[in-house]
Amino acid sequence: MDEAKHLGERLKNLLRHKLSHQWVCYEFFYPNIDKTTLGGENDFRACLRESFPQLKTRSLTRAEWSRVRRLMGKPRRCSQAFLAEERTLLSNKRNKIRQLQQQKVVDLNYFRDLPDQVPLSLVIGTRVTAILHEPRFGLFNGTIDAVDTKGHGYRITFDKSEVGTHTVPDYEVLSIDPPEFLPLSSFQTRIKPRRPVLKSPKFLEILGQQVTEALINRTDDVGSHIFMPDSNEEGGVGQYPIKLLALMVRVSKILSMKKKKIFELKSMNDEVERLHSIEQPVPLELKRTYASTILDLEKLNSDLDDHLKAVQIYSNELSIDTNCIPDPDYMKQRCTGEAKELIDNLLPNYEIVNEASISAITHMMTVMCHLKSLSENNDNSLQLKALDETMHEYKSKLPQCEKSYYEDNIEIHVNYIKKI
Repeated sequence: MDEAKHLGERLKNLLRHKLSHQWVCYEFFYPNIDKTTLGGENDFRACLRESFPQLKTRSLTRAEWSRVRRLMGKPRRCSQAFLAEERTLLSNKRNKIRQLQQQKVVDLNYFRDLPDQVPLSLVIGTRVTAILHEPRFGLFNGTIDAVDTKGHGYRITFDKSEVGTHTVPDYEVLSIDPPEFLPLSSFQTRIKPRRPVLKSPKFLEILGQQVTEALINRTDDVGSHIFMPDSNEEGGVGQYPIKLLALMVRVSKILSMKKKKIFELKSMNDEVERLHSIEQPVPLELKRTYASTILDLEKLNSDLDDHLKAVQIYSNELSIDTNCIPDPDYMKQRCTGEAKELIDNLLPNYEIVNEASISAITHMMTVMCHLKSLSENNDNSLQLKALDETMHEYKSKLPQCEKSYYEDNIEIHVNYIKKI
């Protein structure tokens, strides 16, 4: 224990020096917007995977690694041109991530160089750690008070009163809680025209009870100003359906209650930490209040989950046209049909009678049809699923001795094409 305290004191003294403090910030601090860009696979591993796809092991000798590096060429590390190029690339990726965060998507091909996971923008009330340069340099904890989308920053009120409130760029802000991400494929959906409200039995069965309860409570403070006295359950207010408004009001109420409970829980945590620091027992009443708050939060989370599922179903009813989006099974059947038609037209010109060879050629043609369809469509999440299922089904039918050959010569190259 004494040794740990001694090491802690030595570390604290080290970080009091300006240069060592700066080194820690620049070496280990990764803001949310750069988490996946800088914290993912390094350039050497990416080049190694692309240049030597057959290399399965990483247990090479020093001489073998030197040989690999010589074959890959000499990098321009630490030259001014290299550093300027890297800064420009990082700045461009940050701008693309900001466009995705603000839903400013025009051409999806423009975002293909981004990682598979895109960080979400932080919201008001998020606890963060930020780098400050003025009034003094360092890392400080605080809470986001406002989001500046135009200036790409956050206004943060810091815990230390002498630090105050400052606007910090988003590339110098890290959330204390684990950041939230969305897959890049989730942005790959076309914006479709608004469809009229559907009154399907499935929709009414799922949402009926919640809508009824919301309408009963429509005179509450949160929702009374958006409901007209003569509105009925099947109508709407302005261009918004009454069902969706009722659900959104209830979601807003639950979120407000949850925020209040979280604040109470944080206050109790602070009190418990204070009592532990002065070696005082925690009062029984505080324990009961703490347990009750935890149970309330669990109930709120359950209710919130139910309501958000209902909102999602309602949104799907409004925006998804199932006649326009084929499912993966339809895509597989279409690509397989196109491949078989092409092969049937070409077979008379060649002397191929082996059924296994014809099956392999047909499968390869099917994969090519999938890749062609993938390159021509922006909504490619379902296309990718159909392609993966086609390849998995064919590989599962191969003998064990041929599966490794299929992986090394077919699968690895298709996976590389999918990431381009």
